[in-house]
Amino acid sequence: MTPVLDVRRPPIVAEVAEDPAVRAVFSGRVAPSATAEANLSLVVGDGDVVAARGGALALIGATLASTVFMEQVHGGRVAVVGAAERGRGTASHADAIAGVDALVTFEPDVAVVVLAADCVPVLLTNPGRGVAAVHAGRRGVQAQVAVAAVRALTRAGGADAPDASTVVALIGPAIGGCCYEVPATLRDEVAGRWPQAGGRTSWGSPSLDLPAAVTAQLAEAGVARIEQVGGCTHCAPARWFSHRATTGGGGAGAGQPGASGGGGWAAGRQAGIVVRRGQTPPARPAAAASLDSA
Repeated sequence: MTPVLDVRRPPIVAEVAEDPAVRAVFSGRVAPSATAEANLSLVVGDGDVVAARGGALALIGATLASTVFMEQVHGGRVAVVGAAERGRGTASHADAIAGVDALVTFEPDVAVVVLAADCVPVLLTNPGRGVAAVHAGRRGVQAQVAVAAVRALTRAGGADAPDASTVVALIGPAIGGCCYEVPATLRDEVAGRWPQAGGRTSWGSPSLDLPAAVTAQLAEAGVARIEQVGGCTHCAPARWFSHRATTGGGGAGAGQPGASGGGGWAAGRQAGIVVRRGQTPPARPAAAASLDSA
């Protein structure tokens, strides 16, 4: 595994050295060059969501018309999408790809999106072939949805398709083991399969480290290059939407915006978005994070 990148402030725009045509972004609570909150969910929170989505997509040269959203039901199903699905879910959640928590595309200029606010957003690249966006909450982790997406990315192409070792995985901001308090029985259930998931919060109670669990699953599946950016959403609710921070769940300082575990933050979702451009896109902006090989 390559070292964890020290990239924590949104928006995080990234490129992948193995495939210069790929662009990825993780949005955050505040829109670029703005003070307005950039909620990208049509279901949770408020604001001009369609405009905010358009702004996030523009960071990687994508548009609403070229993008596909999914329903996200906390499961393990994957959908392969292409040009025929472009625009699905962009202006109406009812039109999103139903019943899935991962989108895979092998077609250029089709952007796929995952929305999250504590769950683990994962962006995958199979260089020269396709990209995927994955939503891995606790139940999705148990269903190994990220592994299912890797298999879908590497299965296409027949016997000569590359194995999982060619896949590059980017894990975005999510609640960490420092803050994701759960009953001890649940912690032990998940950690019994993936020991890396077991932990304790910063205040001493049982917890799950979902990013660590996803990392372990991807490594077990053969993915050699896994990067993590953004840090813990619950620890930094001024930067990232966090469901638990919004609802005051966990930690000291509940009810105080800015404190770990504090309520009072507006609800919403940020996005992880990835696209493989039909032509090599222009060089990344100066603030972008390059996922160059170690």
